[in-house]
Amino acid sequence: MFVDASVLSAMMTDEEEARAYAIRMQPATARMTSPLAAANAAILVSAALGLPPTGAGEAVRTFLQLMNIQMLAVPPRAAVLATEAYERFGQGGHPARLSLDDCMTYACARYYRQPLLSKSDRFNQTDIEMA
Repeated sequence: MFVDASVLSAMMTDEEEARAYAIRMQPATARMTSPLAAANAAILVSAALGLPPTGAGEAVRTFLQLMNIQMLAVPPRAAVLATEAYERFGQGGHPARLSLDDCMTYACARYYRQPLLSKSDRFNQTDIEMA
């Protein structure tokens, strides 16, 4: 399962859906995210909780360890997959209107062949498998 920044920050800030995401993560034998998603989650947590970004970043790294979510490198092939995702589902011509961050999340989940766990309903309008 590839976990995106929106889910990480929702769980860390105890948003209403946090427990539902934890339950959805339980059966996953593989849990992963990217450095981009971890940094994005740190920025979201920093803003939500009023923490310095570096402190929020450390909290995200600790959370990933506690939740057994492995942070994997963004593979070079992700650039191609993200560009293709933008062409198909990007902000210009598709109802999903994926941003560059969304396209990189899509690309990493696709590259690692993992279902995506995300708060965003944008991904439901693509061909990515959702967790």
